[in-house]
This record gives sequence, C-alpha cells and structure tokens, in this order.
Amino acid sequence: MNSDHVKENISAFLNNELTQTEKKLVAEHIMQCETCRKEHDDAKLGVLLAGQLPSADAPEVIWTNILNSIDGRRGLRLGLIPEASWFSVRKGLAFVAAVSIVSIVSALVYVNLFNGDAPLVAGVRETGLQGAAPVGIQPPANNEINVPANASNVRLETDTNTDTNRQNSNSNLSPPTTLASWRVETIAGTPKIADGTVAAQFGVGQFLETDGRSKARITVANIGSVEIAPNSRVKLVSTSDAEHRLALERGQLHAKIFAPPRLFIVDTPSGKAVDLGCEYTLDVDAAGNSILKVSTGFVALEDKGRESIVPAGMMCLTKKGRGLGTPFANETNPEFRRALENFDFGGGGSTAVNSLLAKADLYDVVTLWHLLKRVARHDRGAVFDKLARFVVPPAGVTREGIIGLDKKMLEAWKDDVETAWFN
Repeated sequence: MNSDHVKENISAFLNNELTQTEKKLVAEHIMQCETCRKEHDDAKLGVLLAGQLPSADAPEVIWTNILNSIDGRRGLRLGLIPEASWFSVRKGLAFVAAVSIVSIVSALVYVNLFNGDAPLVAGVRETGLQGAAPVGIQPPANNEINVPANASNVRLETDTNTDTNRQNSNSNLSPPTTLASWRVETIAGTPKIADGTVAAQFGVGQFLETDGRSKARITVANIGSVEIAPNSRVKLVSTSDAEHRLALERGQLHAKIFAPPRLFIVDTPSGKAVDLGCEYTLDVDAAGNSILKVSTGFVALEDKGRESIVPAGMMCLTKKGRGLGTPFANETNPEFRRALENFDFGGGGSTAVNSLLAKADLYDVVTLWHLLKRVARHDRGAVFDKLARFVVPPAGVTREGIIGLDKKMLEAWKDDVETAWFN
C-alpha cells in the first residue's frame, strides 16, 4: 500500500474489499491526509448519489427503436458484420447503445438535481434524492424554501408571485438569510427550543432543552443521529458540507455518525469531541467537566493543541480549565484509574506514575502508549518497559528512541498497540 497516499485503495475501502488491517491503515491515513480525505469524500458522495438515483424503465419505444436500428430495419446495415459463434455482435452493440442511453439519462438527472442555475419547483416537499436531503437543507413549510446562508448561486421560483421572483433573481439582492435546521423527533416528554416552543426543527443558533422527563432524537443532516438525554441543553452551532457542529452545555448525548472523519464535532466547556466515524456517549456535568465513552470507531478529544485519540471500548475525562485526560479502558482496574486521574488532574507526577504502573495490565496498553508522551522524561523508560511486557516493540523501535519521543518509532509502535487492543 502506498505509504504517501492511499488514493488507489479508496474504492476498495468504500466497498469493504480490504482486510481489517488494510482498512485500519487506510482509515488512519485519511484522518491525517487532507488530499486523500478529499478523494475519499468525493468518492463517497459519488457512491451516495449512484445509490439514490431513482430507477425507472425506459419507454418501450426507445428499446424498439434501438433494436430496429441495430437490425437494419431503419437503414443501419449490419448485414456485412458476421456474428461470432460464441457471442452475438448485434447483441453486444445493443448493450453498448443501451448503456449509452442510460448514461445520458443519468447525466441529465444529475444536472437537473445539482445545477445551481436550475430553479426549484414550487410546492416540493422533498428533494430529488429519495430518502436523503442535501446537507443543511430541510423540506420547506408554508411555501417557504430554506437555503444555507452560503448558497448565493441558487435561484428560487414558486408558483405564486412568479414575475416578482424572476425580477428579484436578476437584481442585486443579498442571499436568503433563513438558517438551516435539523429535524427533531420526540422520544419522551416535551423537548423544547429555548424560546419555549415544542421542538420539531432545530435551527442554527438555537438551543434544544430537555427536562427530567424528556428525550429527543436529532437527525444530523444526512450523516447520522444524536439522542439527547433528560436534563440536557445543546446548541446547533453550524451545519454545512464541510462541518456539522453541536455544543453540549450540560447533560448527555449519544451520537451515531456514519461520515468521513472530522465532519461532526461536539463542543463542551472543557474540550471538543471530533468524530472519526463512530458511536459514542458524551456526558457534561454542571461544572463543565465531561466524560466520553466510545462504542465503535474512534473519537478525538481536543483542547488547546492537545489531543487524546479514544478507540472503541475506552473512555476519557476532561476537566474545565484543566484540559484533557488520558484514555483508559472500560474494564481498567479502579486503582489504576484513580492513579491515572491523579496524574492527569491532581499533579500526582512520578508518584502517580509509579502507582498506575504497578496496577497496569493488558487492558491498559493504549493508556500506556499515550503516557509515553505525557510523563516526564525520567519516567518514560519505566513506562516503556511496562508497555513492552504486553506489546513487543516492532523492529526498529528502540528504548532510547521512545525516550527521545522519536515520532516514527511512536507511530510504528502505536499500530501494534492498537492491533493488540482490538484483537
């Protein structure tokens, strides 16, 4: 696999044709490489569009005309073309012609759906793509059409005041300012927007609140959903092709996201959770501290230039004003967890490091790898020795290199650590 880029593997990645190890390598590369991430996103959009174009049979007259033309009944003479004994050339030409017709029809559909100069038809309640709305656009209500604030090249026409609309489309008016919104489904009680209205749509800049008996499910554009637990307050910060962003002020949310890495972000008072294609639960307490628990995939917790990559089966704490903690396993020893929290937030230093190393086991390999870059240099050798007992360093990774925080060595060992964790 190309160590510089993985473009040649993206199609196989999207179609689940790679081994688990290969998929892991591609996913990790996409997280870090903007060029390959764009290639991945473009390819994924193509798969989405192809899967959602409506299928329809061509009119019988088209197929009749194609066959008549090929058989020479409309002036096309194929009598001089011999037929091979194992394959009919005439059938082959018919197939090529049919594919050409379908390609032209598909192109026309695509242009009509996505050409920014094409008018939107009045009264339409759904988009041209069955089952998925374009990012940031919701079905209109009361003959109003919502468009993203940055969609300045979209021309709108309705069946009322048509002449006025056409006149406005040629004037220098500012783009519509109607904000994008997401659909809200009530699971229990009465979730409300902060102004007191019952939540059905959730707009940019608005807060959604649940009381002790309320729960809601938010559809995150077309990339997944988020369940909001009781006694929670969440804000829709932004939604666009480039980024969908929530802010969880307090309470709990459970996110299920199926999208390229770094497209969905949740801000908290003590950091931000960056989705890397995953499912997770995020809690924020009254003091602004949070705890993240990842069910599938990976989540990056980030704050002030520091990052913790939390894989499935692990958790991570953040403290308002004190930054990010180190990821730890759901099944970790309680004494190990207490020592780790003392190291992360209590200023425990070498004493806390010695305590957690004494309790560390195979469940703690990912934590130990993170600690290599966080402990003082004089403690790094002891962390190396403990991690090496559970995951043997690969060829070329040395104790001296890790103590010196050699980036290539750290990354090489991380691959083996994550493989050991997931296996």
